Amino acid sequence: MSKTYISFLLILFINLPVQSQPRVAESPYEVNEELEIALGLIGAGITAYGFYKIEQKSGADSSTVVNLVLEDDVIELNRKHQPRYSEQANKDSDIFFYGSFPLPFLLLLDDNIRRDAGRISIMYIEALGLTGTMYTMTAANVDKFRPLVYSEDAPMSERTSGGAKNSFFGGHPSLTATSTFFAAKVFSDYYPERKGMHVLLYSAATVATLGNAYLRFKAGKHFLTDLMIGVPLGAINGVLIPQLHKVRDVNHDKNLSWNFFTGNAHGLSVTYKF
Repeated sequence: MSKTYISFLLILFINLPVQSQPRVAESPYEVNEELEIALGLIGAGITAYGFYKIEQKSGADSSTVVNLVLEDDVIELNRKHQPRYSEQANKDSDIFFYGSFPLPFLLLLDDNIRRDAGRISIMYIEALGLTGTMYTMTAANVDKFRPLVYSEDAPMSERTSGGAKNSFFGGHPSLTATSTFFAAKVFSDYYPERKGMHVLLYSAATVATLGNAYLRFKAGKHFLTDLMIGVPLGAINGVLIPQLHKVRDVNHDKNLSWNFFTGNAHGLSVTYKF
């Protein structure tokens, strides 16, 4: 089933309309390259450090695992459909996870979008870095047993591994959401008049994200509440980063403005005039 979903996504993005000539004179985005490349590298560095910390986690011993009581450790909402474990569902979820990363770059098949390959790449790295930082630093510092720890069907080696404490929050679906919603948002900004494609792309992003979340749930990797946090967080980041970079219409949203700044200090300023 997951292979069918990802094949559909690839076909959908590959068959996006390709313009022989640029349709618009100006990009819908503005990027402070010097500052934002630095921010992207910082985000990548923090994410890498977070993954390192996750790898350093020590697992629980087998006597602790077999004596865990689901009712004592898990809220009622998360006790439904327990226990569960599926190695096949885990493998299938990786198809969504790894298959989602190149999707935004397929937009570069379009001549009009390809002119902004540099800007889009910087924004995409920022979006992934933001989600990656949130996930890795959370998982590195929060020990929460995965659902599979409570399942006798899961191998004891997996139940006692350090990775078995990374239930909070859903990283796979979060990053899948960031990639797919980012692609849908970017296409929508370049072609605002193509409402039908907007619906199709956002629907595809939703299917891919929820498909990944379902497989992670079925695999025993995450509780429902972990996914309820990870999915919207990833989708918001995927849409928010392009939105923050949009060229502002001087005749629209006059009261709200934001700017990336650099110099003696670096950051983002947001101003609202009452």
